[in-house]
Amino acid sequence: MPETKRYAIDPDSLEGCRVRVSFHFRELQRETNPIVRANIAQYLAEATADLALLEAEEARKIAM
Repeated sequence: MPETKRYAIDPDSLEGCRVRVSFHFRELQRETNPIVRANIAQYLAEATADLALLEAEEARKIAM
């Protein structure tokens, strides 16, 4: 029977997404290899788009 993974922060939550964006941003700042930087930038863009959607959803909840 496979073991269920447990995280300190749900990676699909608003807070988890903020952490992911922050991690990729710091990783991009430190990386010097341009090919690796391009890949990290793509991950950062995807995480940022996810974050924007979650932030908008949260704003709608508060506005109601």
